[in-house]
Amino acid sequence: MSDLNRLFLDKILTSPASTPLGRYSCIRLASGLTPRLIHSALIALLLGGCAQLGPKVLATGRPLYNVAVQQTESQQLLLNIVRQRYSDPILFLDVTSISSGFTREAHADLVGNLFAEGRGASGGTLGGIISESPFITYAPNTGEKFVTQMLTPLDLRTVSLIVQAGWSIERVLLIAGESINQLRNTSSGSPEAQAGYLQYQKVVAALRALQKEGQLSLGAEETKDSPGPSMSLLVAQEAVGEEPYRTVCESIKVACDGRPLKIRQAIGISSDGETLAVATRSIMSALYFLAQGVEVPPADAEDGVALKAVAIAGGPFDATGTGKKLFKVYSLPTEPMNASVKVFYRDSWFYIADNDIDSKTTFVLLSMLVMLQSGDTDKITPLITLPVG
Repeated sequence: MSDLNRLFLDKILTSPASTPLGRYSCIRLASGLTPRLIHSALIALLLGGCAQLGPKVLATGRPLYNVAVQQTESQQLLLNIVRQRYSDPILFLDVTSISSGFTREAHADLVGNLFAEGRGASGGTLGGIISESPFITYAPNTGEKFVTQMLTPLDLRTVSLIVQAGWSIERVLLIAGESINQLRNTSSGSPEAQAGYLQYQKVVAALRALQKEGQLSLGAEETKDSPGPSMSLLVAQEAVGEEPYRTVCESIKVACDGRPLKIRQAIGISSDGETLAVATRSIMSALYFLAQGVEVPPADAEDGVALKAVAIAGGPFDATGTGKKLFKVYSLPTEPMNASVKVFYRDSWFYIADNDIDSKTTFVLLSMLVMLQSGDTDKITPLITLPVG
């Protein structure tokens, strides 16, 4: 075998198997290279190139699909919050499946010439194409089951699970709490109701202060009188004489004696002095509540296209209040550059600023609540399946 033949074989057989099949340049071959040897070399190249195609595609494709799904889920949630600000109907369109197929095409061309002197020369080209054909299936979250889930108040066990996972009890109860005993978490109504709204903020802030000091915990135990576990709010004895604990007890009218406070899901004033009657919000109500933090273009507010935001001084949506901000969505006529999540709606861009940690944290918590409350959509008939590419 000539040195040129050996060089050609080395070029084929030592090509990295992890390199995707692509276009190879033309290589001149010497006459000593037999067809059988060429055939064997081509098979080695093609089989070696596709042996690791699947893992390589998975390593590059899966993170990209993951990021795309996460970003579009966030955009959809933000869009529905903005829709609530405009009193527009909401819609959740789920990505129920993503499947992708890969097509590989390879070709090889060989040519040869035989001269009168008995000498010959040959040449050839190797080439290939790899194409992806993803199919994405969408399904709308509609029907009685989904509407019921959106309108059903969150279960106290769900709220407890999130708090025990380390989330701020203040943030959780601002988003998911409707009332605690006689205090309601709503800014509408009479001046007395608005005063109760501000007092509710003080109560959950005091609970957060106890939580940060490790003096607050939630307990559950099985009882004969209740089909599910009975929940209690436990406070450390060293916190009994401190201001946060007194603020909680005096505001919701329970005894400040350090005993565990029973928690029940109900609306109304506790009558025994040792029970917290907690009413929770539905996901729809939480969306409506957070829509108060959406800034709309001045023209939309002046024309009455969007609801007027009610920002009570000292409340979670008061930009000039205590400096604590629960949730804020900005609007611009042009696409923002510093957005954590953004969506285009009604000829404007709405976005959460990337440096607004409070709003980003609230948005993540809301996303988690939506996932916990919403049901599976794998049995819903697909709305549309799109081949991409």
